[in-house]
Amino acid sequence: MLKKWKPLLLSLALGSGAAYAQQAEWTMITPLTPAIDYVSIYQDMIERIEERTDGDVKITLLTYGQHPFKDIDMVNAVKDNIVQIGNFADGYISSVEPSVLIMGMPFIFDNLEHAKTTFADLQEGFYAELFDEKFNSQPLTGFIVSGSAIHADVPLTDENSLKGRKIRVFGKESGEMIELLGGSPSTVSFGELYTALQRGTIDGALTGMIGAKAAKIYEVVDHNTWWNWSFPAEFTIVNNDALAALTDEQRAIVLEEGERASAELQALQDALPPQILAEALEEYGISAHGLSDSTRAKFREKTRPVVDDWLERSGDYGQRAYEIYENVSRN
Repeated sequence: MLKKWKPLLLSLALGSGAAYAQQAEWTMITPLTPAIDYVSIYQDMIERIEERTDGDVKITLLTYGQHPFKDIDMVNAVKDNIVQIGNFADGYISSVEPSVLIMGMPFIFDNLEHAKTTFADLQEGFYAELFDEKFNSQPLTGFIVSGSAIHADVPLTDENSLKGRKIRVFGKESGEMIELLGGSPSTVSFGELYTALQRGTIDGALTGMIGAKAAKIYEVVDHNTWWNWSFPAEFTIVNNDALAALTDEQRAIVLEEGERASAELQALQDALPPQILAEALEEYGISAHGLSDSTRAKFREKTRPVVDDWLERSGDYGQRAYEIYENVSRN
């Protein structure tokens, strides 16, 4: 597979050295397709950087299918300066660095504002250091996703409704969560989600509202239960060496535009999930449900072993991240 891409990767690597500080030609990779609503924000960021640097910093965006990298390889490509910017969700590197998954822990956040405040403190006191030390990079953009729902053929509002039901999960932590709550976790690829729900291979699925819209889930299931059980994070990171090779002015522009894009991305993510739900209510006539405070508290208690296991696997980095979360929660 990589043989096909060697000429492209070689040209990218040769174009990223310090000798090209005044005229940098970078590449940004993402696992997203152009059809995803917010890819345009990344493209706008790139165009503003090029415009503000008078064309001296040019960045080519490669979306899904245009580059060979998947999961952790995407981050390592940035680490090794094969590409200069990489975009990925926190789960992409959790297999080698589980501490990054703190925003994905089940039921530890009271609401979106609690999660956003924690994420802001993590960006300053945790993520920047983690990416620098582990992946020779620093965050360029970051945001969290709300609307982590469970979509099924019935409302899933308590443990009794989950018993025996096969629920699509997408990782170790979500699988353990469903099992602890009485369900049966099932691994189904996103591309097979529609048909699995349609045929009854699974009874329900965990995914965010943006994913539910993309998969057209509400054509085949009638109920949304708004769990907001986690707030997954998505990042864009930039290679330290590539950034250092720029002039001070160019570097400032890149970081400023990354900060601007982060604000735009978060604003869109705040607005999209409820908007998508409202559209599904109107277009498909689905039913929407929530969790009572007592059920949420019970779910938090039941799924605590997932958090404890994550802390044990995450070592010092995970402990540092969790201390930031606890400090926000106390205050």
